[in-house]
Amino acid sequence: MLKKILIGIGVLVALLVVAVAVLISTFDANRYKTNIEQAAHDKLGRTLMFDGPLSLSVFPTIALALPHTTLSERGSNGQFVSLDRARVSLALLPLLSGRAEVGTVSLYGLRATIERRGDGTTNVDDLTGGAGAKTAPQPSQPGGPTVVGQFEVGGIDIVDAQVTYRDESAHNTITVSKLNLKTGKLATRSTTAVDFSAQVATTQPPASVELSLKTVADVDLERRAFGARDLDARARGRSGADQFDVTLTAPKIALDPSHASGELLKLVAKLTGEHAAHAELALHNLAGTSDALSADTVSVDLDAAQGPQKVVAHLAGPLKFAVAAQKVELPKLAGDVNLESPTLPQKSLKVNVDGSASVDAHAQQISAQLRERFDDTNATTRVDVHEFTKPHIGFDIDVDRLNLDRYLPAAPATPVPPSSGGASPAAAPPAPKSAAPDPKVDLSALKPLNLTGEVRVGALQVHGLKVAKARVGVRAAGGRLDVAPLTANLYEGTLNGNSRIEADGNRIAANLALDGISIGPLLHDLSGKELVDGHGGVKMNVTTAGATVGAMRRSLGGTASLALRDGAVHGINIAQQLRQFESMLSGASSQAQVASSVEKTDFSELTGSFTIRDGVATNKDLQAKSPLLRLSGNGTIDIGAGSLDYTVQASVVGTLSGQGGGELADLRGVTVPVHLSGPFSALSYRLDWGSIARQAVRNKATQQVQNLLGGKTAPGGTPNLGDALKGLLKK
Repeated sequence: MLKKILIGIGVLVALLVVAVAVLISTFDANRYKTNIEQAAHDKLGRTLMFDGPLSLSVFPTIALALPHTTLSERGSNGQFVSLDRARVSLALLPLLSGRAEVGTVSLYGLRATIERRGDGTTNVDDLTGGAGAKTAPQPSQPGGPTVVGQFEVGGIDIVDAQVTYRDESAHNTITVSKLNLKTGKLATRSTTAVDFSAQVATTQPPASVELSLKTVADVDLERRAFGARDLDARARGRSGADQFDVTLTAPKIALDPSHASGELLKLVAKLTGEHAAHAELALHNLAGTSDALSADTVSVDLDAAQGPQKVVAHLAGPLKFAVAAQKVELPKLAGDVNLESPTLPQKSLKVNVDGSASVDAHAQQISAQLRERFDDTNATTRVDVHEFTKPHIGFDIDVDRLNLDRYLPAAPATPVPPSSGGASPAAAPPAPKSAAPDPKVDLSALKPLNLTGEVRVGALQVHGLKVAKARVGVRAAGGRLDVAPLTANLYEGTLNGNSRIEADGNRIAANLALDGISIGPLLHDLSGKELVDGHGGVKMNVTTAGATVGAMRRSLGGTASLALRDGAVHGINIAQQLRQFESMLSGASSQAQVASSVEKTDFSELTGSFTIRDGVATNKDLQAKSPLLRLSGNGTIDIGAGSLDYTVQASVVGTLSGQGGGELADLRGVTVPVHLSGPFSALSYRLDWGSIARQAVRNKATQQVQNLLGGKTAPGGTPNLGDALKGLLKK
């Protein structure tokens, strides 16, 4: 009986072998080429072409080999996909037990072009179900093994593939070329070597990258377990004028639903060229599960330089990563940042930082709370970022005290002409210097900004200016930056205002009001000069625009006004000059003199308004009062050129002993023209002594006539002219 059974089986096998042999010898896959090409045209609206014979074998594996093949764009002859050749095989016998056992899948010379049009549609929508197609969510299976069909692939071998992605709306083209991928056996549970390489190029911004990855991968799809050994990934290339080299290494990483491990995962990035930087990111002692990872420490080290500027930073802290929720938390971050620069007055700056940060990729949010300490400054910073593609940034910064003059380059010294006490000839004009380049103004960085926040500083010093309780609100959107409120306490008074900056046209506007300030110390700290002092207010509402700093000065326009009391105009003591002149009324010169920093003309009130146009401020209503003098003035201040052309009319109205002592009875009623001119750094003034002398002599003569006619007795007891005339009339 057994013998008969074996003979029967042998006969069946022989028949099967004969049947397969007949099938192989009679089956011609090329008979179906035309049908396949026509079906692609009818169902897809695309042209499919096989440039050569198809090759099909059916035992012991079903194997299909394709010649050079192309697939067109929908409705046109433009090429969408092409490949030089391809081969795939499937074992027959494992199918009987429910297993899919595929041989090596090989693709040679694949070329594909994907396009995203300006309206958001793509050239693959007809293949993927359209731009709006959505895949129904699959129910999750928390915990326990996942039911996965058994499969086996002998390997994947992709040689010299190229995929191009064109985005019309972004005006960018991304090309992945020289793509090569080779793996060992892939299965429901397998260990396989992976070797990948490719080149990536982009047009916006212009960049090119070489990618490579080598590792031994451990995969168990039923347990949802993944691992990698001897991981070595690298990206190196060029962006602009810089070259970069990034590597990722890990001796061993293992992840599954109940366990995660890894001693060290290290990312190293190097930048050379116009900029130089070396950065390292390291994760130490990975633990947890594949859904909730943690690391004892994540550390960041940065060493960057640009020219003589250098930054060295170290930050470290524990890490938590919720994979499914896509959340990363740094609950405690600490470290320091060191800055070295020859432009810093103290050459270096060290900042200690501690705080926390988190990233929610699903909600597209980043938040950080930091505390910074440097020198005698303590600050707290809160930053929130919403949406990653078009980020909106919110911030809040609170600083107790900050002296920016410690960190800003010192302003170049301005030569000061020697003081002459208001009596020496005008100094010779400085030797001409070669014109310095006019710094460009580029506000284009505002265009992508979308931020809202506020900065508060308890005590601030910048360029000598001292401010307390400063509060600055900031809002930027659509290429426009609004600063409001803008408030501070300064120099015994307050500042209130707002400003606006627009990227289009480089336009700037400011509306500021200073109330109750002591203007002398403010001007001294701001410019090193004290042209005017006193208490009161200054208001200005100005706008400007231009491509350079000089152009902005020349296009400045708007209005300004001031109202001061109990102060002085520095550079000239008009009363003292008149006292000196009173003793020599015979003088009749008009000599220019250099303004003196020790001379000043006191006033009890000073008011004036200015109209600013094309960088020139014009004043026609200056008024100042003192017990001895009344001042009026008009003229121009060329802000762009930094010069003054102004005339003050000073009238003697009293005989009180004013500043410097002495009286001016003989000059009462005299109007003194004082012309101020020159650059701000070397102002000079000119008194018209001839006009003063003529007025003084005329006033003296008038006084004598009035004495003769006014009933006063002439010296020596002689009757005055009035008495003599009366006597004659009685006779």
